[in-house]
Amino acid sequence: MSGSLIKHLSSARAAIIAGDMELALDRIERFSTAAEKTPPDEATKEQLRSGVAELQILAEASLRGTRSAVDQIREIIQTARTLQTYDDTGQRQITSTVADMPHRF
Repeated sequence: MSGSLIKHLSSARAAIIAGDMELALDRIERFSTAAEKTPPDEATKEQLRSGVAELQILAEASLRGTRSAVDQIREIIQTARTLQTYDDTGQRQITSTVADMPHRF
């Protein structure tokens, strides 16, 4: 049974790396169910602990990457809105910006 547990963790790891969070959650739930039905022996527990720790690290990295992507998309949309020269009715919009002219030294 411990081989099955390790297989579930490996499958969850692959799903996280592939970005398929729905599959990863399914594999983690299967791992949890299998571990409850037949608890692993002490030798296998240590291997499983390191696997679970790795899953946590991967999931946190995935979360950071997703948040970063969302922030970048938000900035792109905000920047694109400032570049619009026509409004919804087709009237030209002129936005003046006050900025210092660059100087060369």
